[in-house]
Amino acid sequence: MPSRRRLPPRADDRRPPLARLESLLAERNRARSRRILFRIRNELDAEPNPGPWIAAARALHQRGLLSDDAVIYFVEIFLECITFQAAEGDSELLRIREAMDAIERAHGLGEDEYWRVDEAPPEWRELSAAWDVRADAINVAVLRELGHADLAGELERDARAFEERGSSGHHDVWGAEDEMEG
Repeated sequence: MPSRRRLPPRADDRRPPLARLESLLAERNRARSRRILFRIRNELDAEPNPGPWIAAARALHQRGLLSDDAVIYFVEIFLECITFQAAEGDSELLRIREAMDAIERAHGLGEDEYWRVDEAPPEWRELSAAWDVRADAINVAVLRELGHADLAGELERDARAFEERGSSGHHDVWGAEDEMEG
């Protein structure tokens, strides 16, 4: 008798973002859902193009499959590729990161050692905050460019509230007991 076990989605899944995001939400096996999200993130890191993914999240919201906050959660995830790309190419982010690295070295931190933000010296925390402001400004510009001025406005007005909504959306997607993994 053939197995009734369903095969996991292929690693080279070429379905459109809407179908893939919908399958992530419909998947009952949490490990499979996490693998779907992991592959989406890897693809976005390799080829930063969050537009179709954000549009897919909004379409699922319109169909009642995602809460407002879950849309924010996915927007944050889909914009990570833009932040990573900017961290390697934006002159202001690079300048800030170099200054942060210098402070870390001056305080004896090694190559793979880090502070928790609340444990860092004040000058490092100020630079970290400036880095966040610049990264948010880049993401705001991308959201506007992609036609999501409402989301851009929310992020621009209050980045902390936007992040809190994303955390709430994480729980809407994965459950309140879930640890913040992604």
